[in-house]
This record gives sequence, C-alpha cells and structure tokens, in this order.
Amino acid sequence: MLSFTRYLLTAGAATCIDVAVVQGLLSLDLRHQPVFLAAAIALGAFAGMSVNFALSRRFVFSIDDRPARQQFTSFVLVSLTTLALRLVVAYALVALFTLPALATGIGMLPVGAPAERLAHLGAVGVVTIYSFLAHKHVSFAGGLFNWLGSRKTVVS
Repeated sequence: MLSFTRYLLTAGAATCIDVAVVQGLLSLDLRHQPVFLAAAIALGAFAGMSVNFALSRRFVFSIDDRPARQQFTSFVLVSLTTLALRLVVAYALVALFTLPALATGIGMLPVGAPAERLAHLGAVGVVTIYSFLAHKHVSFAGGLFNWLGSRKTVVS
C-alpha cells in the first residue's frame, strides 16, 4: 500500500505536467480539428512520462538489475499502452459528454472545449490503477520479457 501511495504522489507530479500541457494545448484554436485531442493527450503523456519515470525509479519502485536505459525502455513501452488506453477512454467520454442529456450542462462550463477537458481528466483518473500495476509488475520488475517468462512458467 505504501508503494501505491508513493506512486500516487510521484505520478501526481507527472500528471500536473501532463494536465498543464494538454489543457494549455486545448486552449488553442486548433481544438476543433478531430485529431487535435489525440495529439494534445500524446504530447502531455510524453512530457509526464519522463517525470514519472525519474520519480518512480527514485522514490517508488525498487530498482532491478537492468541499466536505467533498459528500465526506461520498458517504462516507455508500458506508458504507450497506458496512453492508448487513455485515448480510448477519453474519446469514449467525449462521446458520452456530447450526448444531448449532458451536452447542455457541460457546454455551459466557462472554458473552451469543456467536453474534451473533462474527458482528458476522466481518462487520467481511470487509467491510474492500470498504470501503477503495469509499471510495478513490468517496468521495474525486470521488463516485459521477464514478465512474459514468469507467466509462461506459471501456466506450465
């Protein structure tokens, strides 16, 4: 439980950077382009990813035998799955928030692109637990091949 609490704090710092980048980009007039939400979320994720790796490696997870470069590679691969999941959740939430029953209320919020902003924040929250577990069991536990190898021996 302590490592999850530490992860929430360190990932929280990375999330602040991520959210600042995405919310700032959503303030631009380009927000009406269909792929702009995905591009903004991806840029924010990459900014937060670097901070999250450095803080998680230092304060949350025990360091395995691999060099930092190999750990970072595993971290990036896991983070890309997290990014993909965030994009799916964000677009699902945008679709939900643009339904007539919700669109009127959300449209009254005093910010530009309110549905996209709320969808981004919701996606970040939903994916946090997956991110912690994936980094704990893959990124900082010997990498993907080690994780796959351990699954193979358990199944046998």
